[in-house]
Amino acid sequence: MMRSNNSRAVILGTAIAVTLCVVGTGLSTTALAQQEKFNAKLSGSNEVPPVTTSGSGVATFQLSADGKSLDYQLNLTNMNSVMAAHIHNGKQGENGQPVAGLFNPSMSGPPTGAVNGQLKKGTLTSADLSGALAGKQISDLVTMIKSGGAYVNVHTTKNQNGEIRGQIS
Repeated sequence: MMRSNNSRAVILGTAIAVTLCVVGTGLSTTALAQQEKFNAKLSGSNEVPPVTTSGSGVATFQLSADGKSLDYQLNLTNMNSVMAAHIHNGKQGENGQPVAGLFNPSMSGPPTGAVNGQLKKGTLTSADLSGALAGKQISDLVTMIKSGGAYVNVHTTKNQNGEIRGQIS
């Protein structure tokens, strides 16, 4: 059976529309998938070894649409004399080196007073990575997080190795 040119045009037009729809959906799905969120619940019992403290906290992270930066917010409760906060490389139960600073990373500034609320809000880029991630990309930090190999640690004058900690997931 022979098809008319109009039938071919309709079939071809439908194929193009379906292809564009699939490609368009793939692109937007990729962008949405990259805007991943992560968080860490911080407590003294997560420290290695555990620390007795009334302090606690939550760190939240959101990956940018292009995957090149990570926005974060660090909120603390019942904390005093905070010296620094970092993301460290290490699985639960293991201590590791810092790979990104969240607050006073060099621990050179004066400690805070009492903190009950937001300690810091900011954006990490590849330029902020250090230690095992120095010279690498935010995607490498995200891979570390997804593998269970990154935690947030908050250091105080009383507990300089860390007073509260939580794995990022």
